[in-house]
Amino acid sequence: MKTLEMIFATSDGGTMRITVSNPKIPVDPTQVTAVMDLVVAKQLFATMSGRIIGKKSARVVDQTATPVSIA
Repeated sequence: MKTLEMIFATSDGGTMRITVSNPKIPVDPTQVTAVMDLVVAKQLFATMSGRIIGKKSARVVDQTATPVSIA
């Protein structure tokens, strides 16, 4: 399963992450930037580590799971 992670800097020096499951691939960097700018400008989310002050990074993460046989 793939996820899009958008990571933001917070006013207390921490980070806040928004994760979107199953993003449309290929991810459009222009659209991701626009969404992240909107989140920063509108302060759409409250965090435990202060208010969102900027974009830090974004990435697509591909996770796979392989079952392990156990006795």
